[in-house]
Amino acid sequence: MLLTCLGFGAALQSFAQNQGHLLDLRTCGKSCSSSNYSIESVYLSDVTGNPITSSLLTCTPGVEQTTYISFIYQTSSGSGVSNGRLFADLSVGESTMFLNYYFGNIPPAKTTADTLTLSAFPLNWVCGEEVILSNSLLAWTPSGSADLSTTYICNDYPTAQCQFTSDIVVDAPLAVQFEYSYDCPENGTSTVYFTSTTNGGREAYTYSWSFTNATISSSTLADPIVEYNESGTAELTVTDANGTQNTYNVSVEVPEEIDLTGTVTDHTDDENPDGAISLDINSTGNYTFAWTGPGGFTSDQQNISELIAGDYFLTVTDSFGCFTERTFEVLYFGALPITWGKMRISLSPDQSEAILDWTTYKETASSHFEIQKSVGNINNFEPIAEVNSVGNSQDISHYTFKDKILTSNGQRIYYRIRQYNLDGSSEYSETISAIVPEGTQKEADWIIYPNPYKENALWLHYLGPVIPDSKKLKIRLISAAMTTTTEIEWNNNAIDLKEKMKNLPNGLVILEIHYGNMIQRLKLIIR
Repeated sequence: MLLTCLGFGAALQSFAQNQGHLLDLRTCGKSCSSSNYSIESVYLSDVTGNPITSSLLTCTPGVEQTTYISFIYQTSSGSGVSNGRLFADLSVGESTMFLNYYFGNIPPAKTTADTLTLSAFPLNWVCGEEVILSNSLLAWTPSGSADLSTTYICNDYPTAQCQFTSDIVVDAPLAVQFEYSYDCPENGTSTVYFTSTTNGGREAYTYSWSFTNATISSSTLADPIVEYNESGTAELTVTDANGTQNTYNVSVEVPEEIDLTGTVTDHTDDENPDGAISLDINSTGNYTFAWTGPGGFTSDQQNISELIAGDYFLTVTDSFGCFTERTFEVLYFGALPITWGKMRISLSPDQSEAILDWTTYKETASSHFEIQKSVGNINNFEPIAEVNSVGNSQDISHYTFKDKILTSNGQRIYYRIRQYNLDGSSEYSETISAIVPEGTQKEADWIIYPNPYKENALWLHYLGPVIPDSKKLKIRLISAAMTTTTEIEWNNNAIDLKEKMKNLPNGLVILEIHYGNMIQRLKLIIR
């Protein structure tokens, strides 16, 4: 492409010195009623007009050479014309330039077709690039009494001495080429999408593909879709309408399914966290790691250590952008009189109660649990209830406590448990929290789809009863890394949240929807 642009630059500079300042007759508003010329073919040639396909039926994409553009034409008149000039938009690959080319005298070709070559306009053409002449206008004068090679005005070329032509794809050697894209692997295979960008030669084409390390070995489609078991090859052979044949092949690189196992070391030291998680990567590739865990823990290392008890979430991403997610649990086995298990909080279906569930793995001379609560922040804990413990046990013990929520104000409530031993000593559990809704909701009025979400549209749809006064929604998007709030004008139609999701990380996101005097939370997985 750079070479093409450099070639265009040189050609354009040369033309600018002689033609670039001249008037574009296409801006004169001419109807151009003539049909004197018929174009039989337009092709890439050498400077004398010989088609380059005479010695080069095929070419290798990316190879550059100097060519010219030639026209084979016939005329309805037996007389030649003067001051012939061609105007067109010339596209080569993805580059386009304005062409104003002066032929001068154009010989007649009534009985035998003749050739015109743009011999003063060499093209640095790269094999595989398509050459197109668009919005073409050919103009001339019936005699050479005036020299219009360097200056002219609209009326110098009468309407009867000009004609428009349709867009022309310039004939070139057959250049076989294709592109491909892929999906991340599922169940051991990656879906690969092939798109032929073959051009040149003479259409129509026939296609013959061959593949290695794929679930099929061949195809005759122009754009096949193929499942690859691992990286392999693809080869395309194209035969054009003239029987000319050319072949192109590439190595197909596809992602490998990420295969990993983790070894967890539990937390046992009461003074210094000594939990750890180490990963064994059984697949090949370059990977990045993103860990999150309790207490705001984050890491980008493959193996993590000095961990407290809790759940640790891992996202592994390869160099192709494909990823996998894992969750590991580090348990606590300390030497204290009580060994804590999991502690969870949930809201009752009518959202009027906070339900605390916790377990202990063992208890020695335990007396009871004191439930403590703080509203709005984490600094105002107060005792609200007591729960008797089993006292002594080497088995898992389960406990539940229900706290009646007296107000619904949208604040966050925090809970922790103080465990007392028979000797009067005590220790605290971890702190957990939940958000008190601003209103109650007994049914699922909202749905979000698709879920899990990867890209394209993400729709939030209301299924509940009509709420005529609710014209504005407040939506909070809560993830492990950030929380955002937005207000949306609502006309009871489905809402596309795609733009709102752009900066959110992959993983679990909570959508908290405030509408009227009600609130609802939805869970969304971002892939």
